[in-house]
Amino acid sequence: MRVAATTLVAAREVREAARSRWFVLTAACFLVLSLALSLLGLAGARRAGLAGFDRTTASVLNLMLVFVPLVTLSLGGLGIAGELEDQSLSMLLAQPVTRAEVYAGKYVGLLAAVWAAILAGFGATGIVVGTTAGGDVRAFCGVVALALLLAAATLAVGTLLSVALRARARVVGAAFAVWLLLVYVSDLGTIGLAVARSLAPGQVFVLALLNPVQQARVLGTLALTDRLDVLGPVGMFGLDRFGAAGLVAVLGAALLALAVVPLAAGYALFRKMVVP
Repeated sequence: MRVAATTLVAAREVREAARSRWFVLTAACFLVLSLALSLLGLAGARRAGLAGFDRTTASVLNLMLVFVPLVTLSLGGLGIAGELEDQSLSMLLAQPVTRAEVYAGKYVGLLAAVWAAILAGFGATGIVVGTTAGGDVRAFCGVVALALLLAAATLAVGTLLSVALRARARVVGAAFAVWLLLVYVSDLGTIGLAVARSLAPGQVFVLALLNPVQQARVLGTLALTDRLDVLGPVGMFGLDRFGAAGLVAVLGAALLALAVVPLAAGYALFRKMVVP
């Protein structure tokens, strides 16, 4: 796989994302909401005497857990399926590039566009809060890194959906369903399954390892606080079993695996896909 060819495809994807109204709108919403939360956090911090970064980062963390999967699942889902329907993918594959270069370039380009939007939102928040209040800057930077890693994992899932379903309408519906499952339904389903099947804490922890949003939530909470009561049962079990450093390593490795495995599975399907 040639780096130059992959970079050209990635640059093309960045330009396409920049022209996408959906992506621009969601990126602007994240930027505006981040700024709004930072201002509200500062106002509350002044009244309560809390550090600005601590309060604001917790608010932006919750925003990130909803925003990042929504954007990446949709953007990754349309990356290949959309071009397959309008036949621009066949024109791209007709160029002197391999399928591996096209697949990697599309993923890297979309990931770069999403990372730019995330960094813009967090950067604006950091500048506003950093110039007016104090706090734990390392925790803030840790949450930013966590958002970038979560974006890589959920974009890989969206890319897999794009290759597997191949139709824009089906991919959009599936991406929205997966977003609901990861962000909202997963916690309720895990609780219901634990009650119905009398699952042990270790089994509930294993189920949480299948959800990148749940992993990011626990990792973000660990970066912001040492209080055990806000970690939830999954975080408390993992902390008791592995310790703080071990839990971070386990969840970080699981989050990275959820980026690599769907991406590899999507490429295996893309290699054999018939492009008209």
